[in-house]
Amino acid sequence: MKHTLTKSTLIGILWTGISQFSTQIFRFIVNVILARLLYPEEFGIVGLATIFLGFISTINELGLSAAIIQRKKLDETHLSTSFWASMGMGAMLCIISILVSPFIADFFQEKLVRWLIVVISVGLILGPLSVVQRTLFEKNLNFKKITIAEICDTLVSGLISIFLAMNGYGVWSLVYGGLSGSFISVFILWGLSSWRPSLKFSFAHFKELFGFGSHVMGSRVLNYIDSNTDYLVIGKLLGTSALGYYTLAYNLITFPLSKISLLVTRVTFPAFSIIQDDNKTLQKGYLKVVRYISLITFPMLAGMFVVAPEFVVVIYGSKWMPIILPLQVLCLAGVLKSVGTTVGSILLSKGRADIQFKWNILTAIVLTIAVIIGANYGIVGVAAAVTIVESFLFLIVQKITNKLIDLSMYNYLKAIYPAIIGSITLIIGVEIYQRIMVIYHAHDIGMLISSSSVGIIIYLLFIRLLFKNLFDEMKSLLHEMRK
Repeated sequence: MKHTLTKSTLIGILWTGISQFSTQIFRFIVNVILARLLYPEEFGIVGLATIFLGFISTINELGLSAAIIQRKKLDETHLSTSFWASMGMGAMLCIISILVSPFIADFFQEKLVRWLIVVISVGLILGPLSVVQRTLFEKNLNFKKITIAEICDTLVSGLISIFLAMNGYGVWSLVYGGLSGSFISVFILWGLSSWRPSLKFSFAHFKELFGFGSHVMGSRVLNYIDSNTDYLVIGKLLGTSALGYYTLAYNLITFPLSKISLLVTRVTFPAFSIIQDDNKTLQKGYLKVVRYISLITFPMLAGMFVVAPEFVVVIYGSKWMPIILPLQVLCLAGVLKSVGTTVGSILLSKGRADIQFKWNILTAIVLTIAVIIGANYGIVGVAAAVTIVESFLFLIVQKITNKLIDLSMYNYLKAIYPAIIGSITLIIGVEIYQRIMVIYHAHDIGMLISSSSVGIIIYLLFIRLLFKNLFDEMKSLLHEMRK
């Protein structure tokens, strides 16, 4: 049973990752096209509106989805109560957002932000419509149906955004595209799910779920503040153009985080909740998850660090060159966040959302102070502040998490050791290659393609020769998938 659960979880991660790979490639292509059609300040203006609305949306479903996943015994009243509570909160937050939008616009000294908030607030009602359906799929590890909805969301929002941007809609192309994708996602999740809300609502059932969910919601709110303090400070102190540059740089380094690590976390939380009382099995599953994440995300970010100058110029154009240095600085933060995100699966599965909540309070305070200081040195200073703070906090929260499942830091570091050494080898190898190629005056596009190829070859050969057992593990998992 223990072995089957761990293996089925990893196979679920692989299948979901494979299904989403094409989606993320499409989203990346969309972002590249939009970056060439729009200006940095237009990305910045939308970023100002989404800072506020993103904060509001973290409150939207009250942490009830995590409570549904973590709770072992559920009935129909729990589910319907969650649905109506989320809908009521969404409608209330939508109204509040519209009412306060003029004040948010005044704070950032950008009038357009008001109307962006008014329109985007519709998403606060769309989200809760499918929150229970999505949560039930997650609880039952049925990620195929969630993937279908997300693929359609990405395709619709991307195509509409590009079409509108080409026709001169500017910032509104991002807004309307995002809302269209959200609507399609809700429509598909309802179509794929057999569950429908009844008219039942019980304050007793709500209290049972909210007791756990309140800590999760609080943690998410604080985590959102942690993740967006830099955006808020840059938007207020440095302006929309600086925010546009920083947003693109940060999105690039968090691509492995948001598209791989969070995907894995979404799969492992319900799986770990099933075995929450068995620390030995948890250790085994957790170390495998961390090992596989690091094997993918570490070399991706190491490669980005070393080819950043050519990558930015070739892919986004010369107008985005100011993001090169902050992008390189943020790569280390991205490495740590890609594996650090997994601590949430352990904390929540063990029912210790309170630890996550308290930790995020500390992080919000420390990070805010650091970012304000870093802003004195522009977006590079902010990137450096974020990286330093993330490095310091990562070690502390990881030790706390390890203690919950009796995991030593030695065994944790042993799990990510192959990825660390392989990524360092990749950087050194590509750096040597580029220094040689400079002699031949290679063009940016040629340097980018050849450097990327060399990096991939160096990394794969290194892992294959020195850590052959990892290849054997992956072959075993792929064999199970074929079966």
